[in-house]
Amino acid sequence: MNDNPVQALIARSPMHIRQFILVILCCLINLSDGYDVLSLALAAPQLTKEWGVAPQMLGVAFSATSIGLVLGAFVVAPVADRLGRRSVVLTALLIITIAHWCLAVSNSIWMVAALRFCKGIGLGTLVVSLNVLVAEFSNERWRNVLLGVLHTGFSLGMAVGGATAAWVMEPFGWRYIFVGGGLLNGVVLLFSIVFLLESPEYLTTRQPRNALARVNAVLAKLKRPPLESLPQIQMGSRPKITVAALLAPDMRRTTILIWIASLTYAIVGYFLMNWKPQILVNAGLSPTQASYVGVINGAFGTLGHLTIGLLTRWIDETRLTAIYFAMVVVVLVVFGTIPANPVLLLGTSGVLTLFTVGAYTGLFLVAIKIYSAEMRNTGVGFVVGWGRVGAIIGPMLGGLLIGASFDRVMTFAVFASIAVIPVMSMFLAAGATLRPAPSPAVRPATSEK
Repeated sequence: MNDNPVQALIARSPMHIRQFILVILCCLINLSDGYDVLSLALAAPQLTKEWGVAPQMLGVAFSATSIGLVLGAFVVAPVADRLGRRSVVLTALLIITIAHWCLAVSNSIWMVAALRFCKGIGLGTLVVSLNVLVAEFSNERWRNVLLGVLHTGFSLGMAVGGATAAWVMEPFGWRYIFVGGGLLNGVVLLFSIVFLLESPEYLTTRQPRNALARVNAVLAKLKRPPLESLPQIQMGSRPKITVAALLAPDMRRTTILIWIASLTYAIVGYFLMNWKPQILVNAGLSPTQASYVGVINGAFGTLGHLTIGLLTRWIDETRLTAIYFAMVVVVLVVFGTIPANPVLLLGTSGVLTLFTVGAYTGLFLVAIKIYSAEMRNTGVGFVVGWGRVGAIIGPMLGGLLIGASFDRVMTFAVFASIAVIPVMSMFLAAGATLRPAPSPAVRPATSEK
């Protein structure tokens, strides 16, 4: 690893209040992802009736966000390894805010799909950059717990989306779900402009212009002593981080296994997030009753994020993630076979969400652990990117199965079979040696950039 005093200082020092504030802010920003996942799903029953949209076309609209997420995670998010975390996060949040307002006045399913694609680019960028930003502002003791806290924003976003839909759909209509999203993201954007800090680990590792002054300004806000000079960086020009670095011999096996787990998990997870309200309506619940799945899933999802972060103090991140994936398989089978009772369905849905989103958080904990600062945004970006490929497939596969008149038992049997794959992948990854990728050679750094 590079001789980076800032990285060591933050990792070993007690947390300052500004670090906790930054984590809470990132958690609020992450509301966007959870809100978006359920926004169209909750609007779908009214929207499809108003426009006469077929299930197959609705599946395409669901997947449009994930297509944008792939682009955001694979292409845009790694830009933060070169341009910084803060500017990329603010730009992505602005795109999402504008897209929400435009969705509120959309007039066709194709317009909805196009706007969700744009939102997806922003969300794919946010998911990666927020995880890296929180990891780089957390000390070793709190890192996994605070990453779990970050991911509660996703579940809280689902809860806010469900509560908003339950409040506005009957009196005002589905468009006001997106009005609520625009208001939420607009307020969070304003707070982010004021309070979001740039990662000092990024500033000292990549060393952009005025890096010393910028990192010392951040350290002053954290009540830490300033640097007299910048640490050493790689020989020659600043390195280009590519997929080849993620597939270096000592990283290849673990990287590929995590990619497989992320891809197959997302096929299942995003089918559930997009189609669960419609499945509940098909089982006999009213659209308003089904909208409460957002609130229930938000509460259980928060438990999932926090429990996996806390349990990593005693169980290795990779093995624990595999256990959560295994529980997803079990609960999928239960959800597909229980009677069509509203209390049973909503309760089981909550337990399923607990393990699904907990496993999702676990993938990030593993990626943050194994990739060094130089390649962290890129490494996490590819984990997210492969997940978003699965997120494209999942809703479309769900639309095809439901459109082909598969019942709940058969539909969930298909997805339970797919969910076995990430279980096996993560158990295999747990057998690999998990350690950060080595950094390249170093050269003396100048005192200022």
